[in-house]
Amino acid sequence: MPTVSEFLIERLENSGVKHLFSVCGDYILKFINEIHKTNKIKLINTTDENHAGFAADAYARVNGIGCVAATYNVGALKLCNAIAGAYAEKSPVIIISGSPGIKERNDDFLLHHVVRSFENQQKMFSNITCYSVILDDPTKAGYHIDAALEALQKYKQPIYIELPRDIADMPIRYDVYREGTPITKISDAETLNDALDEVQNWIKTSNNPVIMAGVQITRFGLGSQLVRFAERHNIPMVTTLLSKSCINEHHPLFAGIYRGIQTTEESLRKLVDDSDCLMIFGEMLTDMTLGFQSPKFTKRQTIFCSTEGLKVKNHNYTNINFLDFCVKLFKSDVGHIFGSILSDKNEINKFIPTENKICTDRFFEKIDSVLKEHPELAVVADIGECLFGASELTVPHHHFFSPAFYCSMGFAIPGALGVQLASPGLRPLVLVGDGAFQMSISELSTFLQLKLNPIIFILNNNGYTTERFLLDGPFNNIRNWNYHEVVSLLNGGKGLKVETEGELEDAINIALKATELFIINVCVLSNDVSVSLRRMAENLSKKV
Repeated sequence: MPTVSEFLIERLENSGVKHLFSVCGDYILKFINEIHKTNKIKLINTTDENHAGFAADAYARVNGIGCVAATYNVGALKLCNAIAGAYAEKSPVIIISGSPGIKERNDDFLLHHVVRSFENQQKMFSNITCYSVILDDPTKAGYHIDAALEALQKYKQPIYIELPRDIADMPIRYDVYREGTPITKISDAETLNDALDEVQNWIKTSNNPVIMAGVQITRFGLGSQLVRFAERHNIPMVTTLLSKSCINEHHPLFAGIYRGIQTTEESLRKLVDDSDCLMIFGEMLTDMTLGFQSPKFTKRQTIFCSTEGLKVKNHNYTNINFLDFCVKLFKSDVGHIFGSILSDKNEINKFIPTENKICTDRFFEKIDSVLKEHPELAVVADIGECLFGASELTVPHHHFFSPAFYCSMGFAIPGALGVQLASPGLRPLVLVGDGAFQMSISELSTFLQLKLNPIIFILNNNGYTTERFLLDGPFNNIRNWNYHEVVSLLNGGKGLKVETEGELEDAINIALKATELFIINVCVLSNDVSVSLRRMAENLSKKV
């Protein structure tokens, strides 16, 4: 009979977990040792728990599931920020935390790392996960592990499993015939058919339907099915900043990134706002999505389908699963082909460098041209200028990763670690500001340890540029480093500093041929920003 740890590891492996990110600590050591002994899941030792959480989040966005482990409180509570972001952006991450043994909790003396009560940590994580449990009883542990994993697959959000260290070695004693197997409730067939009939009839009788593909399309692996449905009916598709690259941005039916009033192209904004049948699949409508203003389209114009439910105009359907509805609709034929005509927006002019000082907009022009010629590159963008400037890049399907709603600084470098481990065929092209780089620099050591080769661009403008345009002050300035020289400290990798367009061109050519970590320190003026960031700041600054 397997132990609780062995059963949990088997379930992780069967769920698709191939790497586990962690910083070791005494309460989690037994479990980590079991991971090491089985050799079925590769242990990735990161330099910080917050980084481990970001890496597991990005790994989940590529692999479909990610996993992170930490010791009690001092380790696990450092995960809270990264896991809150995964929860907010619906990324399926498993958190496993070791904790004091059940028997030792009855001793008269205090145990290290404990705060307030032994259940306190689980209570905190219950607010940022879709299922949380303390495995304090080996006779019920198996059921709770399966129930947690079922919830993760249903909601595509993090789950929390706490493993007391004396429970880890106990036999599992899981009687599936007595306790049952947790199974997600299926859609009500009659209600599902009624909803499909209403939606199909509306699409067929509409004049200018539009599809908005949201982040949950990626989480449930529905991108290809959605594209085939759009092709069958010739319906234009858009995404948002959070769901960027949910579909291939080179596709002729892809119209662009919709950002409400901040949408770059007026024709794109009108395409969405004036649609008489706006189909929103798996999207999270947020202030970031909508340009910090209320949407111009109304409920009467929309079909809104997500894990939270299905709304058709003002009609709410209950007892319908997001996956069930999308799969059936995307396989259907509504019997009408629309006459969508989109301009060729994918034509990219070749970047011709000058000896001028590099500016932010020209930097992103160069990155765009590189992506066109190198489909093996995937963009991992930190927030701020890196995110807003990168919104104008054209990328293939599922080649863009960023915390575009939760917006936590420091995601990109550990996120790139997760991306490359989940898909070794992708080479991360990391866009990070100098502030976020200073937060996450230690994780470069892990890249070198694992012989990974991201290209990291540090957009160096001596501070927090986004905040400068919201409310300027000396609190937005940070100390400048010789970022490209950090490779000497790390004893590995290559680094270059660039100040002109010609130097950027040369550095990128060298980096693309390199087989190891490469850092490019891109020096721009502190007041130089992209058009996208300037537009965003003008709207958001009114609320600060």
